[in-house]
Amino acid sequence: MRGTRCGTDLRMRILLIEPNIRSYALLPPISLPALKGFLNTWTTHHASILDLVFHKPDWQTQIIKTLEEERPDVVGLSVLSFNYPEALSIAGFIKEHSVVPIIFGGVHVILSPDEVIGHPEVDMICTGEGELTLKALLDNGGDPQGVDGLWFKHHGEVHKNPPRPLAQDIDAFGFPDFSDFDMPRYFFINHHHVPIMASRGCPYSCTYCSNHALKNALKEPYVRFRTVDSIIQEIDLRVEQYAKAGMRFLYFFDDTFILDPRFITSFCQAYKAKGYHEWLPWNVNVRANLVTEDLMRMMKDAGCYQVRMGVESGNEQLRNTVYRRNMTNQQIDDAFTAIHHAGLQLRLYFIVGAPQETLAMMQESLALAKQASADEVFFGLLYPLPGTEIQQICRQTRILNEPQDAISESIGPVSRTLTVSPRQLRRFMRSVARWQVTHYLTEGYHLKGPRFLLDSLWFAVSLKHAYDFESNQLLRWNVQGYKLDVLYQK
Repeated sequence: MRGTRCGTDLRMRILLIEPNIRSYALLPPISLPALKGFLNTWTTHHASILDLVFHKPDWQTQIIKTLEEERPDVVGLSVLSFNYPEALSIAGFIKEHSVVPIIFGGVHVILSPDEVIGHPEVDMICTGEGELTLKALLDNGGDPQGVDGLWFKHHGEVHKNPPRPLAQDIDAFGFPDFSDFDMPRYFFINHHHVPIMASRGCPYSCTYCSNHALKNALKEPYVRFRTVDSIIQEIDLRVEQYAKAGMRFLYFFDDTFILDPRFITSFCQAYKAKGYHEWLPWNVNVRANLVTEDLMRMMKDAGCYQVRMGVESGNEQLRNTVYRRNMTNQQIDDAFTAIHHAGLQLRLYFIVGAPQETLAMMQESLALAKQASADEVFFGLLYPLPGTEIQQICRQTRILNEPQDAISESIGPVSRTLTVSPRQLRRFMRSVARWQVTHYLTEGYHLKGPRFLLDSLWFAVSLKHAYDFESNQLLRWNVQGYKLDVLYQK
């Protein structure tokens, strides 16, 4: 290891890589900046981040350049199921050019540890949250022996250290550090949002979500909130860092921001006391069964401009028996009403492709989307994530494609259901896309008239390639930008 000693402190260098060389991102992640912020603030070690989201064509060159500049003692990659193949490609490339040890961490690793550590590109894996585990690894000179929360290879044999308990005081971790990210470029593609997180974990057990699997794997009190004082201090820091650079909005990453009404009340009061409600709007995730009109009005009064809500299916039985969302149609309708009455924007999410889902059920989802009068609606195919109950259901019903290898076994969307063929499923998704195009064309033209068509053409000719936008962003990006411009000018 190349770590050096200064006085009595061992100083190690770790390079953290965000492996977006094929997938798409509007916001910088929270996970790696959280690790960097903790390590650089509370330890003697040095962490840096290589974000590859804007380096898809030249990611190999960027890696070589960064390895030469940073000379890390350890390289870490944050892995979700969606970017797992990309992470393996990056790790394989690094192995061709360096002997630096590679550690994988993240949700996919926690839920599929045996499969991940089996790859020759991977030397170590973190089986829980990374802050304290990485600190212990670096304090130990990069030697994983005796470090709780790590699995590692030694002479070809996998060694499994005991798990590390979850930290309960997450205020003590400090604030994420985004200094290695191209924030002005992110501001352009995400309409000037800065990510923030007030809590970790979710108490619900939706079968398609990794949270219930993580709760089982990590044990301990899984849902933990930061104090309001800590959150406000971080917002103060972001204002100092990014207000002049283009920050206009906050994007809360929390799985369910409104779990505790007392927390919401305290946060809204503190946010207003700082005057941020007058110029720094924010958005959050909510659940229909927790939404009340009083809560939505309080959040709106404190600067919230949008709530994001997963409905998943318009069919109540499918939603509650297969996805285990535990929310009725009436609760969803009441939530829509409360959100609209409070004057908040609404972003909705639907999942298509549960094994038991029929075409009629899919049409119920589309009908509910049309009825909701939402500002943004997303339909996505079901991804049976590793460790989730829905993956077990998909395997039992044999609707998953035969895996070509260990990677494809754990990744990818469904292509059919028990009663809906691949062709029918593709046809339905095309009908959703047509409705969305019509919806955004109508709304965009209503907001800006012919200028909307010119802006969309500019997007297609210039922005799509320059900023690696997806095609389905063509109309929605402009429409949402118009709404946010009006909101910000107020």
